[in-house]
Amino acid sequence: MTVAVVHSQSDEGRNALAAGVREARTRGTELVVLHALSGSPEQSARDREVGAVESAVHALAPDARVEAAVPDPDSTSTLLALVDKVDAELVVIGTRHRSAVGKFLMGQQVQRLLLEIPVEILVVKSR
Repeated sequence: MTVAVVHSQSDEGRNALAAGVREARTRGTELVVLHALSGSPEQSARDREVGAVESAVHALAPDARVEAAVPDPDSTSTLLALVDKVDAELVVIGTRHRSAVGKFLMGQQVQRLLLEIPVEILVVKSR
């Protein structure tokens, strides 16, 4: 079993990664960082994106493993498939305070993850 962190290059993503590192240490389990790629059709662009994600993740969590996939059909479905692939026991996601419109537009992905991930979820708010 693993602790999985949904990755994003943001304060929310860094806070989630820090919480995921703590949880993986506490549970004595592997830390896997999940990343849905931007969807570029060019392999070289995908390789550069994965390299950038790995560099950012390993700067904060050197022992973490990065699992990335091209979204098909969307990033939420991709993340759900990655959660299943890594046999996660806990999924950590970051979120931030949003306006009512922001919650409607951007909160749908987080809401869908909360409803569809079949394991424990830790939601880390930005400070």
